Amino acid sequence: MSKVKKGENTIFICEGKKCCRYNEETKSCFKELIEEKGLEGGYSICKMKCQGMCKKAPVVYLSAHDKYKKEVCKKKAKKIFEKYIEI
Repeated sequence: MSKVKKGENTIFICEGKKCCRYNEETKSCFKELIEEKGLEGGYSICKMKCQGMCKKAPVVYLSAHDKYKKEVCKKKAKKIFEKYIEI
């Protein structure tokens, strides 16, 4: 995986041992929202290695805003999308 610079529109979802148990709903939610808003060309979703925040799984990183979000369930994913992506 190549390095992503701050400002690029990539949503990284942790694929660590614990996160991958809980992140399927989160991934699906982000994919649906991106498609629904017609942002397929502007945003991408990628896997990232374990970030060591297993107690806060699943973990999401928003490269455009240089922010980590923890315990991202479907409800929280929608709020993150509204706040950071659908601006």
